[in-house]
Amino acid sequence: METEHTSPGGTRAVNPQVTFLGRALSGGDVEDVESTEIADDWHSPAQTVPTRSEAPVEVVTDDVAFRPFVPPSFERPSYASMSAAMAARERGEPTNVGATKAEPLNKEALTVGTATAAAQTQPEPQPVAAPSQPDAGASTATDDADLRTRAESVENADPLPLDPKHPDVEPPRPAGSNAQRIVHPPVAADDQPSDDEEQTEGGGLSPGRPELVSPDSLPDFKRVLTVADDDAALRIPAAARKEFVAVELQPGVAITVATARFAEKAQYATFIKDLGANDIIVREEMVATDAVIAAIYSGKAAASANSTVREASRAIGNFRDIVEAAHAYGASDIHFEPREFHNEVEVRFRVNGDMYTFSRMPKAIVRRALFAAYSDLVQRNTNSGNSFQPTAPQSAMIPLVVKTDTVNLRWQSSPLVGGYDVTLRLLDGNFKNYSVLLPKDMGLEKSQLDLIETLNYVSGGITALTGETGSGKTTTLRALSYMLPDRELKKQFAVNEPSEYPMPWLSDYSIIRRPDETDDEANRKYAEVIRTLMRQDPDDLTIGEVRDRVVMGLVAELALTGHPVRFSLHAGDIIAAVMRMAGGRLQLPIDELASEGFINAVGNQKLIPTLCEHCKLPAEDVMPKADLELLRTKFSLDTSAMACRNYDGCEHCRLKGLFTRNGKVAGGTKRPSLAAELYRPTPEFLERVAERDWAGARAVWRGERRTGFDNADMTGKTLYEHALFKASRGLIDPQFINRSMQSFAQYRVMPGVDGLMV
Repeated sequence: METEHTSPGGTRAVNPQVTFLGRALSGGDVEDVESTEIADDWHSPAQTVPTRSEAPVEVVTDDVAFRPFVPPSFERPSYASMSAAMAARERGEPTNVGATKAEPLNKEALTVGTATAAAQTQPEPQPVAAPSQPDAGASTATDDADLRTRAESVENADPLPLDPKHPDVEPPRPAGSNAQRIVHPPVAADDQPSDDEEQTEGGGLSPGRPELVSPDSLPDFKRVLTVADDDAALRIPAAARKEFVAVELQPGVAITVATARFAEKAQYATFIKDLGANDIIVREEMVATDAVIAAIYSGKAAASANSTVREASRAIGNFRDIVEAAHAYGASDIHFEPREFHNEVEVRFRVNGDMYTFSRMPKAIVRRALFAAYSDLVQRNTNSGNSFQPTAPQSAMIPLVVKTDTVNLRWQSSPLVGGYDVTLRLLDGNFKNYSVLLPKDMGLEKSQLDLIETLNYVSGGITALTGETGSGKTTTLRALSYMLPDRELKKQFAVNEPSEYPMPWLSDYSIIRRPDETDDEANRKYAEVIRTLMRQDPDDLTIGEVRDRVVMGLVAELALTGHPVRFSLHAGDIIAAVMRMAGGRLQLPIDELASEGFINAVGNQKLIPTLCEHCKLPAEDVMPKADLELLRTKFSLDTSAMACRNYDGCEHCRLKGLFTRNGKVAGGTKRPSLAAELYRPTPEFLERVAERDWAGARAVWRGERRTGFDNADMTGKTLYEHALFKASRGLIDPQFINRSMQSFAQYRVMPGVDGLMV
């Protein structure tokens, strides 16, 4: 017989439930019989047992009819030694055994039937049965020959699978088949395969990882982190989702489930590392079958998406603490500024128009707070994405009850070089007990309020407001719609992206913009909404912002058909606003723009911090002499009543807990005041517009000024000149005008009605 030789490190059995004769005999670190090297003198009774790593022995003297066989610790015993040991054991004689007792050996393990071997020695195949009580005088050579025949049968036979329900019953075999049956002996607990030896095809246990047998065994989780959409916290290939899933228990804490095969791949370690890079801690790693993983995706993901909002986590608490602090300081905005080159995140508040540092917090805490707030607190249908993505621009609205107030947080985040920014604007969100800031409380003068009053009695036409970001345009537009004396008899609409302030007296459309949405797609949304409300019998319309010619065309159509329309626009002043409407971006026909009654009013505004009455400093003691001289000569202003900001503040204005970046405590200012320029076009002005004579139109507007810069009449005056008037009354710091708006020396003064410069 030819013996098949393999290397000493041959492969182990793939299925740990199927064993061979070698495992039954040795019970140690055994390999398949087919992989065992047998020397030419294997049958020699003189073959000795290897002495390497022999285990200590003990003598078993228990007087029993049958003793379990526990072999000594060796790797390649000879058949001579094994036959002698087996014969001695069956005779009940003591033998050398290992320190650990083995389970009793099933005698049927020695019964091996082979059709091929029997056909060579006798006419009909006969089963070979082990004797129940062997004769004490049996020779060792006979046992050797018996074992030799059995080993040859095992080596040449084809194994037949056993019935899992009845492993000890041999299935029927066709006559003449080269088949065998191996009866498995009981395996002692110490002889169970180790974790390192267990291998499975698609699931099961993996070293050091518990097995998840059912998706219902998972603890309640908030969401699946590896879903197949843009909101996934960890984006993985579709093939990997069949064998891997990560679920978020609470913000920043996750459990991973993978098949045992996938858990040993390098890609699995990469996924765990990517979760850590996103500040998500993997609390536990589990293994499961691919069917269980598929059930987690299909079942639990839908359930978690519909779960109620939970705010019990520490991350939500940290977020609320920051918002409550900002509300207490009267902040208009909260800024989170994570940077890769800093270990901490700077949290800043905008109070009275200035930016102050509130705190520096660990990155992990801030990130978890932002993830939790966006996942749990965002109002449905206002968010661009279901989860926070620092690598993509996102917007949303978060309604939050802070003490006795309802606050709407307008979320805007965007990626930056070396980090990202998250900005939250604090807005009034109380729809039941709402309050409206009227123009007379914003800091406008009487002449400006008189002009606004005329806008309540128009039929059709447009009112355009311009200004920088944070200048209060939305607040003014909201006040204008609220001030209509007969609004209870009208059907009013508003379109915003998104809606920011409660306006329960009208029908408010809120447009949500996706992170990947282009300007054209967003504008098409605007246009579709406006077309829809045009068929809903509107009386007037307020639009958050007009940005393209399609929306501008619809606005013009509404205005020309008798519907007053108010909207905001980005421009530097009122002349620039008219130029932009007629320019290439909005492309409004110049004859429509210049027609009488089309433009009701154009305005430009800015919010400027006011000075603390208790600690402001005289301007003549603080400002440079040259600047004071310009104010006196160029603008004919009395500087004796002017005052400047005291940056040290006082007990009335100091904001303890807020600091400038140079370490000073915030102070010296109070609530911002509105400086504005408002103009209702005259026929002369429209004539210049029709001819696109923008310089002539500016001269007409500013030539209507009748008073000096220290007078409250704002007719024909610019925003800059309105700010100069406030400075002359000691309300705002003239240095703010000189530094943040335009220098005194560069500003161009134009003659008024009388031709005088001042």
